[in-house]
Amino acid sequence: MEIPRERRVVLVGAFIGACVLALAFTLVAMRSLAIAVGGWLGVLGLTMLFIEPFVGLVNYLAFLYIRPQDFVPALQGMPIMLLLGGGTAALVVLHRAVRHRKLVFARVPQSAFVLWFYAAIVVSQVAGMRLHGALEASLEFVPTVVMYFLIVELVDSWKRIKIILILLVHLTLALAIQGLFMHFTGAGFGGTEAYQGRIQAVGIFSDPNDLALIINTVLPLVVLWLLQSRSLLVKLYALPVIVIFVYAIFLTASRGGLLCLGLMAILVGMKKFGKFVGVGAGLAIMAALVVLGPRMNTISTEEASSYGRLEAWVLGMSLFKGSPLFGVGFGNFMEYHFRTAHNSFVLCCAELGLFGLYPWLMLIWISLKNTRFVEKELLADGQRLPHLLRRGLDLDGGLDPERVRHVRPPVGQGTERGAVGWDGRPRGGDGSGRVARHRRGTG
Repeated sequence: MEIPRERRVVLVGAFIGACVLALAFTLVAMRSLAIAVGGWLGVLGLTMLFIEPFVGLVNYLAFLYIRPQDFVPALQGMPIMLLLGGGTAALVVLHRAVRHRKLVFARVPQSAFVLWFYAAIVVSQVAGMRLHGALEASLEFVPTVVMYFLIVELVDSWKRIKIILILLVHLTLALAIQGLFMHFTGAGFGGTEAYQGRIQAVGIFSDPNDLALIINTVLPLVVLWLLQSRSLLVKLYALPVIVIFVYAIFLTASRGGLLCLGLMAILVGMKKFGKFVGVGAGLAIMAALVVLGPRMNTISTEEASSYGRLEAWVLGMSLFKGSPLFGVGFGNFMEYHFRTAHNSFVLCCAELGLFGLYPWLMLIWISLKNTRFVEKELLADGQRLPHLLRRGLDLDGGLDPERVRHVRPPVGQGTERGAVGWDGRPRGGDGSGRVARHRRGTG
């Protein structure tokens, strides 16, 4: 449904106002923390409740990425994410109650496994009689549950999906740019210094490998802007952003990040230029990254870092064997080894046991299954995803497979079944861009 112009003006004004308040909050916090926190939460709460709760999610993500609480002295030590996330979630529930709308959270299949995984984190500490550790683990993971709840409740249209994706790209761009400043000036946000010459961010991204991972996550979106957009300005904007991201990954000296970048080049080449040319070009880029990339020539089981990881994996599986049900406790792996395992599967097995491993794997499997459903069942009809979401997205209950399975293109807008390009755009039966029209009544 098209949003009225007056409402769009209000939403844009609310977003701009929230950004101004964020800057004012940081400045005032330097002088009077009580006034800053009270004014920020008060104005933001009223904005979310009476205008649009979606603004709260935007602010939450901004604080999650930029993390002023990690380098602004007045904010250090405060549970900003817990307060901001909890307050936003409470206002969302109140907003739904005032407008008599049901919560979507309970009807999304992943929700039960998110709560199960959260319980497994707490139980892993309780099983080892570490009650204080259980409390700390609970508080550490609550922001993740809150973020999931806010995304499920508030990102309920194709337009909001695009807003969140664009926001994530630019928040990641801010982290990459501060990494470049760190490389050239010696310090990033809040005076953060490079780790052994490798750039990093702050907070949850205060590790070169994590920074490379988050950049690789959003880089394909910018590549799609460059390849798909019909606007020259968008293409001209996307190109330098891609250069910044690639250079930032290079400066992290993350071998996994560089290998992921090379694999991405192969996949994009295959989709854009065909298997033969795409694989050849992608392998050439991969070879260049291996030769020129930092630390790539040290990949060996005899190299200290690689050997340490293999040793950590063996230890992790041994810990899993010793505590197969609940594990050794969330976050306790490094009590048994001097480095983390650099392997999510091993860490989950060792720290949470089978009780935590099952919901973690189910979250991945259900998400991949839903993604495959979108690709196979929806795009097979030759329609672009936004159109199908508008027709098949149940705003009160998520994506309804039975509803969207029978969606057909409007007369004059469909294509022959299966005639769809790699980018989701309709293609003619001869592989061209010409659309084959359906006959009326043929479905």
